[in-house]
Amino acid sequence: MTLKRRTAVLWAIAAGAIILGTGAQTWIQSTGVSGLATTSVTTTGNQAAAVVPAMGLVGMAAGIALSMARRIGRWIAAVLLMLAGVAAGLSAVYAALDPAAAAQAQVSQASGTTADAGSYAVTVWPWLTLIGGVLLLLCGLTILVLGRGWATSRRHESPVAAGAVGLPTAPGVSTAPAGGPAAAGTEPGSAGGGEDDTDLDEIDAWDELSRGQDPT
Repeated sequence: MTLKRRTAVLWAIAAGAIILGTGAQTWIQSTGVSGLATTSVTTTGNQAAAVVPAMGLVGMAAGIALSMARRIGRWIAAVLLMLAGVAAGLSAVYAALDPAAAAQAQVSQASGTTADAGSYAVTVWPWLTLIGGVLLLLCGLTILVLGRGWATSRRHESPVAAGAVGLPTAPGVSTAPAGGPAAAGTEPGSAGGGEDDTDLDEIDAWDELSRGQDPT
């Protein structure tokens, strides 16, 4: 079982977008604020947990990087996805479980004092942010486990592989099979019946190409 690169890219971008979107919503509504008895003070996710929008951007950027990353870059992106998911998820949980601390700055600014509000109501948005964080974490883990079979870019293939798929090879490198037409520069009219030096040269060239070396 393998994970397609496109699926991983879309997965990471979608999870990062969820975190960004939910972080912009109201997480906490504080009522009973001193001097504002009939007005509630709202606190968004970005205010309650400043790390949330940053982790959403990290997740989306890592997803975009996956579209062109090779092996090492893939592992780095997967680790970043997991770290971003954990950070965003934990921040959302802390804000939901301790709304007084998460909304303290907004309550103090509205009341002009350091007193807490009378009550705090936590909305559904921090829990949706937690879901986005879990999705990022799972995306990173899945890439580490199932992303081993991703093909690398053809720009980094050896001349032999490039010739096999019809891509241009290095100038002067012959990709003709052994025993084929003589290489350029071979003198015509070689004596028949003897061993052809040109064929030997072509075989040697193929051996060099198979080792990733340019025989020219």
